[in-house]
Amino acid sequence: MDTQSSKVEANKHLSIREAARRLLRFKTSKIVLPKNYSNGAEDLILELLDLQPGNIIEPEIVESEKLETIELFDSERKIVQLGGSEPEEFICWVPGSINLLWNDFCKYAIALSEAGYPGCLHCGGRDAGEEWDENKRRSQMNLN
Repeated sequence: MDTQSSKVEANKHLSIREAARRLLRFKTSKIVLPKNYSNGAEDLILELLDLQPGNIIEPEIVESEKLETIELFDSERKIVQLGGSEPEEFICWVPGSINLLWNDFCKYAIALSEAGYPGCLHCGGRDAGEEWDENKRRSQMNLN
């Protein structure tokens, strides 16, 4: 993915990529997002299914009154949060404007799926096989 054309700060791209990997790797049961993103979420899921028919992704799309966050759930546990205030430390969190974050999240999810993630070797990035360290990533992001 071309991070140069992105308007998201470069230090957040590893977290956005991890969020996209979680969508493809975990059994995502629910995506909670503002109403104006629901069609985009449905389109993203359909595109991911077209790219990898064997990787079943069937989350419930739930429209929320919260306008500043997009959340992904594995069963009933939140695993990703784009935007909003800082959540618990086990959640992959990317602070910032969801308008910008959502576009990059979708680009990463599509690029990873095109490469065959999670069933490919090293296509999720050099660090894909490493344990995700959310505390380290949060400390490296510019949160001011």
